[in-house]
Amino acid sequence: MAEINRNNERERCRQFYEKWEFIKRIVDLYAEGVSWKGCKVITPAEPDKIPAQYSQIIEADAIKNGVRGMLVDGTGDFNLKVLDSTQVLPILMPREDPIAEPGRSLLWPAERNAKALEDMVNLVGTSPDATQLVEIIRDGMCRVLGVPYPLLQNVVTADPTAVMWGLFTFEGKVNELRTHIARQMTEKVKSLISKALNYAGWIEVFWNEDWRQSGVICDYGPVYQVFKAQGIELRTLREQCLNSAKSLSDSNLIPRQTYEESVKWFLED
Repeated sequence: MAEINRNNERERCRQFYEKWEFIKRIVDLYAEGVSWKGCKVITPAEPDKIPAQYSQIIEADAIKNGVRGMLVDGTGDFNLKVLDSTQVLPILMPREDPIAEPGRSLLWPAERNAKALEDMVNLVGTSPDATQLVEIIRDGMCRVLGVPYPLLQNVVTADPTAVMWGLFTFEGKVNELRTHIARQMTEKVKSLISKALNYAGWIEVFWNEDWRQSGVICDYGPVYQVFKAQGIELRTLREQCLNSAKSLSDSNLIPRQTYEESVKWFLED
């Protein structure tokens, strides 16, 4: 019975994802965030130990596809190329809490209001309150999924502080997924690569860039790049970060290197 119920959940979440564009956009943002700058296999103690052909085990698009499967269906297939063979690694969504089962779609808490949203959309034009109720239900769905609806617009001009607060849950989920996926990939590939290289040291899958940048004035640069890649420009966030860094640099309150690290993500094309 539990498996039947979980299959029903997955089917409902899949239909929910396929029906609503704003849900697709949220899923795509998470996929972009997790896959940002890609990953590789490393040997921390001996950085030059693994040849390039062994270290690159998965492409960014394959990461995105796997993440979409996790978010929508509760499990995603990650196509890895380990040594000379292609392998599929299924990864379940991590547990929501210590007593929950893994493998539940991220969309499930929002999907439970899908019928109410559809009913209100169908009443728009005939009921004076329908449009407002659509916005309330939709905004609640976005909040529970960690991406407030205003952040899904093509250009966000809201107060940058509000944008930062709105990104808090999104960032946390991206970090959680990155840690979980890297751990699962490490378990899959480390024994194979260790055997091929006759290497007994530690091997792990490592993300090429940290999601949050430490030691800079504004560490939202990667977030800005992820949203920009999905056609969403966090314009006022960019302007505030650039202006703050320039003001501190002009006042000689930060070294030039800190300034350059702070602004580089906002200046990339």
